[in-house]
Amino acid sequence: MNKLRRTAGCLGVLLALPMASFAVADEEADHAALRALVQEYETAIENADPSVLQPYLASDFSGVMVTGEEIESFDSLQAYWDRIQGLLGDGGKYTVKVHVAQPATIIGDVAFAYGTTDDTAITSSGKEYDFQGFWTAICRRDGEGWKIERIHGSMDAITNTFVAAALRNTAMWSGLVGGLVGFVIGGVLIWPVARRRSAQSIAN
Repeated sequence: MNKLRRTAGCLGVLLALPMASFAVADEEADHAALRALVQEYETAIENADPSVLQPYLASDFSGVMVTGEEIESFDSLQAYWDRIQGLLGDGGKYTVKVHVAQPATIIGDVAFAYGTTDDTAITSSGKEYDFQGFWTAICRRDGEGWKIERIHGSMDAITNTFVAAALRNTAMWSGLVGGLVGFVIGGVLIWPVARRRSAQSIAN
């Protein structure tokens, strides 16, 4: 009886090994498919063509972009991109490099991942803005593979490059206005003195 039990136990282990191998292989395939979504996103940004992403978006896709704007579909994603491109101007360029903090957490047909991005925005006038973004993403597997269901992007709201540029511009204009006001006030104060001196010179 003990021998029979040991034999049955060994057979159970031998049968379980292929199943475990299949599970590991399936998980690796899932991670590879999710990494491919990251590459597709980078390609869409590089080519300034959000339509590259459309086949990989879930039917109920939604998100919050790095500017804080809400998107609820591919159409609103396209509209958002058009606005950003309009701000950059003709010939402006936006690129992004996505960094994944760690392999996605996969639970059944749902995957969760997060990380950072290195972003560069170049305007049509040649001004370059580099900044770091932070992102999270939820993907869901359907009959066609993994699809992006929800994304969220953000950046440092206090010390990002756009705020720094705005502060520099404000300081520059404040300096110019302050200098102009000082010049005018100085002229107003000096003019009566200069006029009296001129009058005295004529009298003498």
